[in-house]
Amino acid sequence: MQTRSKSLLLAISLAITALFPTPAHASCTLDKQLTSKNIKQLHVEVLNATTGETLFSKDEQQPARTASVMKVLTAAVALDVLGPDYRITTSVVVSPKDPSRIYLVGAGDITLSRMPGNITSYYAKAPKLDTLTKQIAAWAKASSVSISAVSVDSSLFGGDKEWHPTWSKLGLSSGYMAPVSALQIDAARITSTKNPNYWLAQRTSAPVKQAGDLFVASLNKQGLASGLRATSAKAPSDSVVIASVQSRPVSELIANMLRVSDNSIAEALGRVASIRYGLDGSMASLTPLYKKVLKARGLDTSKISIVDASGLSRLNQVPAALINDLLVLVNQGAGEYEYLKAGLPVSGQSGSLRSRFATGSKVDSKGKVIAKTGYILTGYSLAGFLIAKDGTELIFTVYNLADRANANHRLAMDNLVYRFYQCGASLNS
Repeated sequence: MQTRSKSLLLAISLAITALFPTPAHASCTLDKQLTSKNIKQLHVEVLNATTGETLFSKDEQQPARTASVMKVLTAAVALDVLGPDYRITTSVVVSPKDPSRIYLVGAGDITLSRMPGNITSYYAKAPKLDTLTKQIAAWAKASSVSISAVSVDSSLFGGDKEWHPTWSKLGLSSGYMAPVSALQIDAARITSTKNPNYWLAQRTSAPVKQAGDLFVASLNKQGLASGLRATSAKAPSDSVVIASVQSRPVSELIANMLRVSDNSIAEALGRVASIRYGLDGSMASLTPLYKKVLKARGLDTSKISIVDASGLSRLNQVPAALINDLLVLVNQGAGEYEYLKAGLPVSGQSGSLRSRFATGSKVDSKGKVIAKTGYILTGYSLAGFLIAKDGTELIFTVYNLADRANANHRLAMDNLVYRFYQCGASLNS
């Protein structure tokens, strides 16, 4: 009798299972995170990197401001247009008609440094002004030329300096941005008057003038420009190069840009890529540049508007889905995009994610979030890759935008991303 009862129960159980099969993954919702009062204007898409399945999305096709997640696009454009091995060359030139007047010509390498040879530059292994002026001294001696005038040429990007009206002036006082120009020294940073080898948390609003003053000071070390002042002037068309230095490779510049979210490097790379692509290097050239380069990768760029290469402007418009589509290409190893992925900050380990997803209740996600951070006064963003608790690799882009963003909005966004980590393949809102 007992055996017959067990058989009957088994048959009923099998019948129920056939009618209502157990799902492959139990549902894992975002209800708590999405109802936070600090989740404001949300744009998000989460993909299973292996299957391509969309696990969660909201307003992902609607263009919106990216903050520094823009630098993911900038890195891709720079890699596609310039390549990882490209180096920016800064030159000093003269006209054969008047070799006594020298011109320092900016080409977009904002890492060129004032630091003497025994002092580390702000940017590791950056080229130095003193290297240029030593070459000039050797040329002047060999050519029997006395320098009578010094000029600086920052015309490559179409003007001496460029500052978008939506950028906060805090960029200058807090030291995270300077006007865009083709000629800058140490990205227009300021040093102490008491100790010229000590950096202050400020940028100059006149980077080209600063470059001229520092160039003359370096020339004076070689006894070449006593009593001279630098003026701004475009180098003559018949100029010949008498000295030059090169930046670090684009691959290293990109790693620096992504790791610490360096705005000046981003703007420089965008403008140099524009020139290399055949455009004019201006801010206005960025939208057509990004549209054409990314479209060639098969991405839908119809909705994007690129105001700047750094993401500082609130007027930038890029759908979260486009960022994710690019990250899919990165994950597939397209082009030279491995340099992009290698430069992304890692939670609890490097760059702007060093202190995030690494302590307290989120400690188990340390090292599992590999993503670009973003912040402007009107929003936070985060985009990249995530190895979830169940081992699933996710690709995600999140914008949490507000009229005035604060640390609570970042925390709410991080809580949402941490929930992606907890849910993995079973994520289902």
